[in-house]
Parts: sequence; C-alpha cells; structure tokens
Amino acid sequence: MKKYLCIGGSIANLIASYHLAQHSEVHVIEIHAEVGMPTSQPGFVSDMELLSPYLDEEQFKFLRPHANESGWGLRSEWLTKHLAMNAAQQGVTIHTKTRITSIAPENDQFIVEFQGGGPTPRSHLTFDHIIDASMCVPEAPGNLQHTIDSKLEIYTALKDPTPWFGGTALTTDCGEIDSEAWSFNRTEGLSEVWFEGEPTWEPKHGWIEQVRSNLSSEAAQRTIDAQILIGRRISEAFV
Repeated sequence: MKKYLCIGGSIANLIASYHLAQHSEVHVIEIHAEVGMPTSQPGFVSDMELLSPYLDEEQFKFLRPHANESGWGLRSEWLTKHLAMNAAQQGVTIHTKTRITSIAPENDQFIVEFQGGGPTPRSHLTFDHIIDASMCVPEAPGNLQHTIDSKLEIYTALKDPTPWFGGTALTTDCGEIDSEAWSFNRTEGLSEVWFEGEPTWEPKHGWIEQVRSNLSSEAAQRTIDAQILIGRRISEAFV
C-alpha cells in the first residue's frame, strides 16, 4: 500500500486525502492546533453541488450558505472542519500542532521527521509521495514553520502564490467598498472582504476578524470550487 503525506490542512489537501485514502495510507500534518483555525480560504463557492460527495445533509445545514449574485458565501473554517472529520472517518490520520523538521529522500521514498504535541512529540515516518500545501495555511504562532527543502521533488498544491488580506465586517458597513476589493455576503449580517496585498479600505466599525493568506492571482482559482477541483486533480495524479 502506498503512503502519502499531505502537508497543510487546506481544503484541496483534505479533498485529495479523502480520495487517496480509498486505496492508500494517508497522513495530514497541520502546524496549527486545529485544522481550519485560523481560516486561510475565502468562503465563496459558485457551485454547491461540488460539495455533495463530501458532506451529508446535516453538515450542509450547519454551514448555512448565504446566496450571493454569483454563488454562495459561508464560513470556510466550518467547511474545513467538516472535511477534516470526514477524511478522518475515511481513514486519514491527521496530526495537528505538528511541525516537519526534515525531509530526506531515500530509495524513491521520503523519510519525514516531525515534532508534535501528542504522546510521541518527536517521530518520523516514511512516505512514497508528498503533497505540499503549507503555503495555503496561515503562519503559525511564534513564526513556527515546516522545514522543507525547495529542491525536493514533491507535489506543490499552489504555484506562484500571492499574499492577500482577508477581513470579516458587518454587511451594513460594506455598501461602498473599494473597487479593488473582492467581497461577498455570509449569514448573520456579515461579509468577507479580500484584498491582494494590503487593504485599501476599512469598515466603519472595524474588522471583526482578519487573516493573511497566500492565494492564486487568478480570480477563478481563489474559490472553494477551485480548491475542490485541485484536490481531485491531486488524487487523480497518483492513481
């Protein structure tokens, strides 16, 4: 049985791990204490049907998607947590609060050493393939980072990412948003507003939540739809 490591609990990695676990041993290493917290993915989806294979009816209701002109707005951290739970039920092993300290190629495999907060804080595992989506996850507290040699021949989930600022604000504050921003509405009278680089606008009552993340420079690739399709492509690349 092949062994796969997905670095970073991104939506794309969770979708890929869900499919790969049907025929392989899969591990997800997440540097934060929880998958999806903090969020790094804009909560916008154009086609809700893409989520159907991965969520049950109760999970759909819990997300409370809010209709926008061209799609739906929802809390991406809630979606990510549901996807992580369903991946775990599929057999995926998820290591949270865990940092990779080294990756060494050996005989067409990779020996991965890591530190974590569980009963075995230091350990290592051997994998056949590695999928790196660490650039899709916000920085960990204390600037903790994985140690990954850029020269390694591993699959990278996001090519040439650009830095973005994302904020949550009251929808009533978002009537006249800067034209450079990308915004959409969620439930409970809240909206998400995203800027490439630094924000050029601020809501009257301030930001409720803020996050900095690496996203694609292409608009169509910044949606949840794109993350699902990327995850599927990753899993199909190793069939």
